[in-house]
Amino acid sequence: MTEPPPSGGRPSAIQPQVKLERRVSPFFATICYGFIAIAAWIWLVIGDKINPLDLWVSSNWPRDLGLGIGTGLVIAGLAALLPQWLKAARDLEREFGWILGEQRTVELVYLALLSGAAEEFLFRGAFHHFIGPALATALFAGVHWPVNWSFRLWPLFALLAGAALAAERLWTGSLIAPVATHVVVNGVNLFRLARKYRTWKE
Repeated sequence: MTEPPPSGGRPSAIQPQVKLERRVSPFFATICYGFIAIAAWIWLVIGDKINPLDLWVSSNWPRDLGLGIGTGLVIAGLAALLPQWLKAARDLEREFGWILGEQRTVELVYLALLSGAAEEFLFRGAFHHFIGPALATALFAGVHWPVNWSFRLWPLFALLAGAALAAERLWTGSLIAPVATHVVVNGVNLFRLARKYRTWKE
C-alpha cells in the first residue's frame, strides 16, 4: 500500500509514491521491551529488595508451563472468534493486521517472546509486589489504552487477560505460567494476523 497524495487526488510526476513497510522494527522493539525489563529489574532489586531471578523459579515446571500454554491457547482462541461477533474486534484485528502484515516469521517469534517476557516481568513481577495484583492488572489495562477508535476494545481485552495472568501468578507463585500464557497469546495472534493480512485490501 502507498501513502495517498496530500491533495487526495492522483499523485503527480514530481511526487513519487512512498511504500510503507507494514512491520514492527525488531530493533526498536528490543529497545522498548529492554527498557521495560531493566526497569522491572531495578524496581525489584532497589524498591522491593527482591532477587528478580527468584520470580522465575517454579516448584513444578511441567504444571506451570502446561497451565500457561493451555490458558494462552484458550485466550488466543477466544480472540480469534470475537471478530465474528463484534465489529470492535474486527476493527482491532484489521488495525493490527495493517501493522504486522509484512512481518517475517522469525520476527514474529522474537516479538512474541520479547513482549510476553518483558511485560510479565514488569506487571506480574515488579508491579505485582509493589502495588498488588489488582492495581497491577488495572495498570496493565491502562497502558493498552486505545490510540484511536479502532483500538477501543484493547483495554478491555488487556484487563480480562491481565486478570487471568494475575491469577496464574498468585496460584503458582512464579512467572513461568503467566509468561507462557502471554507468549502463546501474542504468538498465536501475531502469526494469525500476519498471515491473514499479508495482502492488504482496502
